[in-house]
Amino acid sequence: MSSQLPSDLAAAPAAATAEPHWAPTGRTVGLICLAGVLVVGQLYVVLPLLDALAREWGAARAAVTWTTTCFGLAYALGFLVTGPLSDRWGRRPVIVGGLLATSVTTLLVALAPSLELGLTARIAQGATASLFAPAAFAYLAEHIEPRRRVLALTCLTSSFLAAGVLAQVASQAAAAAWGPSAIFLLSSVGFVLVGAAAWFVLQPRAPSPAPRANEPSGLRASFRPFAGLLRNPVSALLFASCISVLGVFVGLYTGIQLSPPDGIGDGAMLALRASALPAMVAVPLLAGRLAGVAPTTRVVAALLAAAITAAATIAPFGGVWVALCLLLFVAAIAVAAPALVQAIAERAGPARGAATSLYTFTLFLGASTGPQLANLLAGAGYWAVAGAMSAVALAGAGLAYASTRVG
Repeated sequence: MSSQLPSDLAAAPAAATAEPHWAPTGRTVGLICLAGVLVVGQLYVVLPLLDALAREWGAARAAVTWTTTCFGLAYALGFLVTGPLSDRWGRRPVIVGGLLATSVTTLLVALAPSLELGLTARIAQGATASLFAPAAFAYLAEHIEPRRRVLALTCLTSSFLAAGVLAQVASQAAAAAWGPSAIFLLSSVGFVLVGAAAWFVLQPRAPSPAPRANEPSGLRASFRPFAGLLRNPVSALLFASCISVLGVFVGLYTGIQLSPPDGIGDGAMLALRASALPAMVAVPLLAGRLAGVAPTTRVVAALLAAAITAAATIAPFGGVWVALCLLLFVAAIAVAAPALVQAIAERAGPARGAATSLYTFTLFLGASTGPQLANLLAGAGYWAVAGAMSAVALAGAGLAYASTRVG
């Protein structure tokens, strides 16, 4: 996900008390970021396991790619409803309840004896995992001291994107040591431990101001801004561009697993995935410099860079070349994601909360469709997957550029 958040979150009002008691920044942000890596990582943990799960379930490898799509779709759809739930029930109960529920659904994935039950468990896992992010964003915006709030939100969103690489590395290592179910069993235990820690570390509900007279409330009112955002041509083009961001990210890594580039064997796969980790550190550190560039310009440039580097991985120059291209590719995605949410938020006005929900929905809608595109093309060879992902990134850049011409 992104590494910047709309300004309404960073400037969320403090609790309605004379002397608010802010949460300790270090342990709060550290815990929530750890939970974020664990939650979002569940989308990616199956990518290194496609072959192993196919053997264990007696299914075709192409069918097993639906484990990513099913999780991603349930996760994306969940964002449209779980945000309002945390407004009603409070942030801590939703965060803790979501983590504990995801522990159960993750265990179900580990115990699934067949593809059909595995897909069902992945849908349930995506639905319970979707409880975390909206409540976590809101919690940091309400409980962290204002001067540290932007840093806290940046750390959380950076952890979401870092999960895409960390989860694959952990999954491959765990599978090599203990089998394909190991990462789900370990994650299930992790959710219990992090959920229990969250109950003790996170503070109860912050007092909220009384609603204004005649102000609409309830879940139905939460969905009303969506239609207006989608009717706006600039916003609609940006939301469409969002689909390409994680679509090409997950799609390219799926292609690497299904039909590896020339010169990449099983032994080099772990190092290849880990090669993108420096980008997860470098891009947040450059956030201040990047902020001086218009958000839409950043989106267009980053997606163009993603298209070029994805296509460059086809060149038969060996594993080091592919690793370098992936490093630059992941860096480009890490720049595009926050720039898009910033560009969308700037045009959303008072509907920024709804805009953030739609942004996250379209982002993970792309993450759900990317693996299926890779699956369709993997039979033709890695060059077809990488070429398609390059074309999708180009299309995303074109949509973002078009948004600047119609506004």
